[in-house]
Amino acid sequence: MSTSAQSRADLVRHTGYEFALTTVLLFAVVSLVRWLALPGSPLAITDPHALFAVAGVAVAALIAALMYSPPGRASGGHLHPGVTVFLWACGLFPRRAVLPYIAAQLAGSVAGTALAGGVWGEPVRQIGHAAVHPAAGTGPVELFLIEGGALAAVFVAVTLVMARPALRGLIPAVIGVGVGVVIATLGTVTGASINPARAFGPALLSGHHEHFWNYMIAPLVAPALVGLAHRALTPRGTPKASPSEA
Repeated sequence: MSTSAQSRADLVRHTGYEFALTTVLLFAVVSLVRWLALPGSPLAITDPHALFAVAGVAVAALIAALMYSPPGRASGGHLHPGVTVFLWACGLFPRRAVLPYIAAQLAGSVAGTALAGGVWGEPVRQIGHAAVHPAAGTGPVELFLIEGGALAAVFVAVTLVMARPALRGLIPAVIGVGVGVVIATLGTVTGASINPARAFGPALLSGHHEHFWNYMIAPLVAPALVGLAHRALTPRGTPKASPSEA
């Protein structure tokens, strides 16, 4: 097989992994909302702050587990268009693979949400397919700044770990914990999507599109800016590592 054919085969395989991993992520997230947020569920948590705290812990563990899994290690375990854009902006990910990865992640978002609807049925429709929405009174500018700022903080933490070879194996844990903390602390304000793949499938299947573009764009802009800043501030010749090396 030629080098170019090998490269294409690798890209197809890796985008397939991204699709599968994001499908699992969204199925789990929608299922979590179905069991923890639906009134009448035996596991329902009525206090919103406690609900998002529990959800944050669960999602943190899930993201880290998916990234550490063999498919996650093979593809880099992005699970998030913002991660793909961040790595490209850092100069760690090929431009030709950006759109295929993002397309696979968004397709996985739809597939995972639809799968949860197929498994759990009417309860998923009752929770609006777990579509994300902010608290009443949270305006679009405020939502954009909070979601973008929170995700930027997570990626700054990632760049600090990337710069230390001995800590690179902790990158999936850092990302998982960072996302979990954002969910636990900001969920009652913004809904704490911070991932276009988290927002896309539920919005598409539920028809709830309020603040949709905020949830899609803010989590792309913030990682891109952090990635570009990291690339500009990294001395030339410094060895680089990406989350896929974890």
